[in-house]
Amino acid sequence: MKKLLLSLLIVGLIAASAFGAGLKMGSLTQQNMTPEEFAEFIKSQEINFFGWKIMNTPHSFDDSFTYFDSLTAMMMALHSGKIDEAALPEPVAEYIANTSPSSEICCALHSRTTHIAMGFRNDEEGQKLCSMVNGALASMTADNKMRILKSKYIGVPGKTLPHAEAFTEFPGAETITVAVTGDLPPLDLIAPDGTPVGFNTAVLAEIGKRLGVNIKLLNIESGARTSALMSGRADAVFWYQVWDNVEKQPDAPSGVLLSVPYYDWDMFMHLKHFTRD
Repeated sequence: MKKLLLSLLIVGLIAASAFGAGLKMGSLTQQNMTPEEFAEFIKSQEINFFGWKIMNTPHSFDDSFTYFDSLTAMMMALHSGKIDEAALPEPVAEYIANTSPSSEICCALHSRTTHIAMGFRNDEEGQKLCSMVNGALASMTADNKMRILKSKYIGVPGKTLPHAEAFTEFPGAETITVAVTGDLPPLDLIAPDGTPVGFNTAVLAEIGKRLGVNIKLLNIESGARTSALMSGRADAVFWYQVWDNVEKQPDAPSGVLLSVPYYDWDMFMHLKHFTRD
């Protein structure tokens, strides 16, 4: 009888959570979409077109989302109780859970394959640069360099930050400015001393070597990626690609051209804050 009552209580709590007022969720700012537009996108049938699946969790479409221009701001809101959970890509959530003493993964809300690609201005110069980068990425896949970098930087246990990759200097060669945010560790990661490190930086270092170009990094907030690219402050940025067809990205402006994807994950995980006894 006690087990039955306990089971009924658990079911009741889950049902109350699923159909109640919802939770306060945190997410990084979408590009070219207002929070209201993104919320409607999530709730609409478009999620089926993009291959998204809402997981069986104690969440509902009554959840409210707050959007943050940086990971730091979102984690501060999580730790202060302003939001209940923070939605992050699977490798990012795992990295933070492994390195933060007060954060843990509580569920997976969205199931979909999401890719990392590079974004360029869709003009003559950007198209040329995108083609060059696509060639370098293809060669890195063909000779297993990409696989080696993934195994070195992603899913590595422990709290040690990946070391910074050295950029080869080519005197007199073209310089490509790439915006980094530090908002997707260990993919896009900035060390405490301000040095960009991690997987994306390693990929950029290898691209620079293969193309014989200089790479210059520009630190920006995640929400400023589009403006940095379109204003010419950056020649390239890192971009989520949520659909294999690069022409069908829900938040990509028409002036942004995406490279071929070079890394993907299958889940968006949710972090919550807790206090150890």
